[in-house]
Order: sequence, then structure tokens, then C-alpha cells
Amino acid sequence: MDASFFDPSLLSGMGAALSALCSLKLWLLVLAGVFLGMTVGVLPGFGPPAAMALLFPLVYVLEPLPAVSLLSGIFYGAKYGGAVTSILMGIPGEADAVATLFEGHPLALGGKARQALATATLASFTGGMFASLAMLLLAPALSGAALFFGPAGRAAVMICALLLVAFTSPGGPRRSLCMIFLGLALALPGMDPVYGAERLTFGAWRLSEGVELTSMLLGLFGLGDLFNALLSGPEKIRAAAPDAVPCLRRLSTALAALRGSVLGFLTGLVPCGAGVTASFASHALEKRLSNHPEQFGKGAWEGLAGPEASNNAAAMASFAPLLLMGLPTNPIMAAMLGALTVVGVTPGPSLPEEQPDFYWGLMFCLMAGNVILLVLGLTLSGFWARLARLPFRLLWPVICLLCLTGSYMGADDMSGPAQCVLFGLLAVALRRCGCSPAPLVLAFVLGPRLETHLMQTLLSFW
Repeated sequence: MDASFFDPSLLSGMGAALSALCSLKLWLLVLAGVFLGMTVGVLPGFGPPAAMALLFPLVYVLEPLPAVSLLSGIFYGAKYGGAVTSILMGIPGEADAVATLFEGHPLALGGKARQALATATLASFTGGMFASLAMLLLAPALSGAALFFGPAGRAAVMICALLLVAFTSPGGPRRSLCMIFLGLALALPGMDPVYGAERLTFGAWRLSEGVELTSMLLGLFGLGDLFNALLSGPEKIRAAAPDAVPCLRRLSTALAALRGSVLGFLTGLVPCGAGVTASFASHALEKRLSNHPEQFGKGAWEGLAGPEASNNAAAMASFAPLLLMGLPTNPIMAAMLGALTVVGVTPGPSLPEEQPDFYWGLMFCLMAGNVILLVLGLTLSGFWARLARLPFRLLWPVICLLCLTGSYMGADDMSGPAQCVLFGLLAVALRRCGCSPAPLVLAFVLGPRLETHLMQTLLSFW
């Protein structure tokens, strides 16, 4: 580590950052951001971008550190909030929460909703704190590590993630590869990510912006499970009995959270759809390392802790390329870059030296936000768990309404609910054919980025 990071100016900056944490106003803003993020994470369709857009005007009137800390709390608070509906209702609020659904929802059906939510909370805390501490200790080396991955390296990371999921998903490699090709094909309609021209819209204006991600997620995992349950009959709705759920192995679950934290942190440094890539890869890795791989898909605790830790670790690690390189790794980080511009903060490798009070203050606020997230998550887990005990006849209309409303908000017109219903019917057909929709979602999310990086790699040789 560069010795200049221990000069008196840096130490004084760290001291100023620590003194800023004594501000009640800053703590209240971090608390508000985390709580709002958890709330929007629970509401499908109304995600972090919408909440950040509503509060973005506050950036113009707040000081730099409180303003960015507020928006940051919304970001990583929503990552945990998405786990609540994934575990309790099988509805992922965003793509990052899909891997949590695979093990969390069977645990809720098996009567372990509160334990599953507590495990997700602790895993999220582990991943967030690990990534925050890593950024705190490794700041000088992170910009070089992120620059090491050019377009070819990013494309290679995505392809490896797709292959890893293909060879570990239920249904076997052949069906999973078919799902990957289907996901890549669904990512093609809309605007070309390289040249900006419309393609494969077939003259339909509703496809000019491509297939809507929120509608796809809510259709495949929300309405799809709902249709499948209704078609299976009332006696098969609660298929997972409490005695069918695997026992919680605390040591192996803790190790899974640590592995997910490391994987999520490393993935978050690369602009490759970090959250969804890390969570899917972590789930596949835990299944590969497990002594009981047959338990995955039925409520494996390691398969819940790993993706949740990697999800939050990737969210925290995405601040490193943003702050040290000015490189946003996802649309939310792009909005954060705009906030940094408004408050007069210039991202770059010298940011910790030139504005140490802001940089280190934000690092400490990220850690404080994770502590708040832990307290709120454990406090509210009992309340959320009670929802899982409601009779299915009361839950399914609510699930249906949430899915349709969320898809409408995601697409901003009636094409969202229409796509949601179509993907729900597709999910039923896929399950009847023994195919898992998980590789499809991962390929759809990574498709535009993968195409962009492959084109950049090819153009570099011309």
C-alpha cells in the first residue's frame, strides 16, 4: 500500500470524516435512505432508480456527504428489501434477488420464513461490511484492479458466469444452454447498444425499447409460480413441509456468506452486471461445493446466504470504480455520478488524497448504513414472517396485484402487464418441460453488456 496514504493530510481527513459521523442529521439521513430503500425493494416495480429520482432534488440543498449518503442508503437498502418478497412470496423485486428466491422461498413454504429472513439479513450485513472494509483498506490498489479488466476481460467474466450457471442449474446443461440462448435472443429487440439503431421491433412501437426486465421477472417468478400453484390444485400449493426443509448448519452457512462476500466484492469492481452475476455465480458455486447438492432448490441455507452476501458486497464494491475511476457499473451508479457532479466531487484515483474528508466519510457512512440495515432487518423479520402464514387464498390476489402493478410501473404503460402475463404463461410451459428460467434471466440481463464488450474487443483488432 502506498505510504502516501498515511500522510498527515490523509489522517486529518479521516479524523474529519469520523467527526462528521457525530452529526445527528447525517445519521437521520442514512437511516431514511436505508429505510426507504428497504421499502422500495419490497414493492416490485418501484425500484431504487424511482426512489432516487424522487429525492434527487435534495442533492442541491444538502452538503456533499449527507446527500450522497442518503442516495447510497436507498441503493443498498433496496438490495435487502428485494430479498423479503423473494423469500416470502417468490416475487423478485429485481434481477439481483432472483438467486435468493431459489432457496429462500422453499424455506418460507417450509415454515422457516423468520429464520430465512434473519439469515438473509446477516448475510447482507456480512457482504456489505466486507466490501466496505475492503474499500477502506485497499483504496490505492482498487483503481488499478478495475482498469485491468478491459472489454475482453469483462466479456470473459460474463461468459464464465453464464457457463457456470448453465452447468449447475436444474434441468441439465442442454436445457440450461437453450434457456441462455433464449435469454440472449429476448435481449436483441429494441435499441442496438453499440450503434443506437432500432432492430427486431417488427414495426411494433411497444418493442422499440425492448422487453421490459421488471415485467419479465414478475412474470417468470411471480405469476409463473402463481399459475403453476393454481393449476396444481390446493393440495399441492404448500408442497414443502417443515420437516422437508434442510437443517440450518451455522458454520457452513457462515462460510458460504464469506465466500459470497469475496466473490461479490471482486465482481463489483467490474462493469458486468455485478449484482446479478455475483448472486447467480455464488448460488452455482455453493451448489458445486456442497456435500448435499440435492438439497439445493429445496431450501439449502448455503444457497441463501451466499447470493445475499454477494449481492450486497457487489453493491458496495461498485462504489470503488465510481469514486476512483468515475466509471458507473450500473444505471443507479450513473445517477450517483450525476449527484457527485452536482455536489462538486470529482471522481478519480486521487480522490482519497484531494478530498479525504468526503471519501473516508462516505466509507464510514456505508459501514454505518450496514449496521442500520442489520438492526432494521432483524427487528422487522418477525413482522414480515407473519405474512407468510396467511392462507394462500388471501395471498394469491395480493401477489397477482403486486405483479401486475409492478410491471405497469416498470414499463409505464399497459405493455408491462401484457408482457408479465405472457412470461407467466411461458414460465408454466418451461417448468412443465423441466427447464429453469434462471439462466434465461441472467442471459437477458447480461446480453446488451456482453454484446457491447464483444464489439469493442473486435473493433480494437480492426
